[in-house]
Amino acid sequence: MSNLEVKTRNGVTHTHHRSTWAEIDLKAIEYNYRQVRKHVGKGINIMAVVKANAYGHGTVEVSNALERSGVDYLGVATTDEAVRLRDHGIKCPILVLSSVLPVEVGVAVEKDITLSICDEELFDVIRKESARGGKLKVHIKIDTGMGRVGIWHEEALNLVKKVSAESGMILEGIYTHFSSAGRDDFFTTYQIEAFEKLLSSIEKNWIKIPLRHAANSIATVDFHRAHLNLVRPGLVIYGMYPKHTFPRIIKLKPALELKTRVVFIKDTPPGRSISYGRTFITHKHTKIATLPIGYADGYGRKLSNKAEVLIRGRRARVVGKITMDQTMVDVGHINGVKMGDEVVLIGKQGREEIRAENLARMAESIAYEVVCGISNRVPRVYKY
Repeated sequence: MSNLEVKTRNGVTHTHHRSTWAEIDLKAIEYNYRQVRKHVGKGINIMAVVKANAYGHGTVEVSNALERSGVDYLGVATTDEAVRLRDHGIKCPILVLSSVLPVEVGVAVEKDITLSICDEELFDVIRKESARGGKLKVHIKIDTGMGRVGIWHEEALNLVKKVSAESGMILEGIYTHFSSAGRDDFFTTYQIEAFEKLLSSIEKNWIKIPLRHAANSIATVDFHRAHLNLVRPGLVIYGMYPKHTFPRIIKLKPALELKTRVVFIKDTPPGRSISYGRTFITHKHTKIATLPIGYADGYGRKLSNKAEVLIRGRRARVVGKITMDQTMVDVGHINGVKMGDEVVLIGKQGREEIRAENLARMAESIAYEVVCGISNRVPRVYKY
């Protein structure tokens, strides 16, 4: 098998023109969805968040897998992301989880895409635009402390009344978003209570809103009170843990593995500098392997001289600065390394494993950024 071919576990061989690729296990996506379903119970709807190319995993492919699994809703960041899903045959409801411009309303009506109303000005714009076509499904975004898009919870009741009375719209949902669910239980509880207070006021005004949601991945696992009747898991759908305590609560399977191959090996005596800036100097005779992956692929510079990769089932340290297209690793302690050997940057090899969460800690970042940052020039290979 040439170094441009990847044979997945299901026996399908994929050919591409890069010796760096990401393998996406769609069975793991389906497994994680079932785990979330089991955790929240049958009475709670699930909106899987597939924005940002499904966190780097591939929006269309992941959405197809989730739709087969029976997901109730999909969440995206932009109208363009929603249109792409519709154009690829996705039938289930799709919510745009951010504010939109007037020019986006028409296509939302045409493609049956649900929009978020974030304030009264946007409501007026959407009302005028939607009057030209069919009815538009909307969810009202409430700001209970995120300080981003959405109407402040203290001011929201009047907007809810206006939207519910608008004949050209279907007020299907209302939601908020937590700013610190993983770090600040007190403030998260405050946000939940502020949202609950608004929901109570809405009910007292005899306004019925079918879907009420607040819980992101962390709240889906950690804050049962925030489940309401719909949860919005993101990171956990992809098999990553936003908190170190979560493996004891819910079992997940990472869906993404990032791999490459050794393309060059250099015998290197002591005293030689590696890569830009001479941040690594060899202190003994060793072998340095070059990998065809760099920060332009999403393997960030902050991992320089910190991260490890897996080669022949053993760990090899990244040495020197990671460059735009290439990364160097010290393989002097691993016998038999040769050109074409498979290298795992995220994932398992033998008994060893490197998780996106590990790289995130090294880079002083979060797992979201690690997987979302894997660029489009890295081919995705799907395992079914």
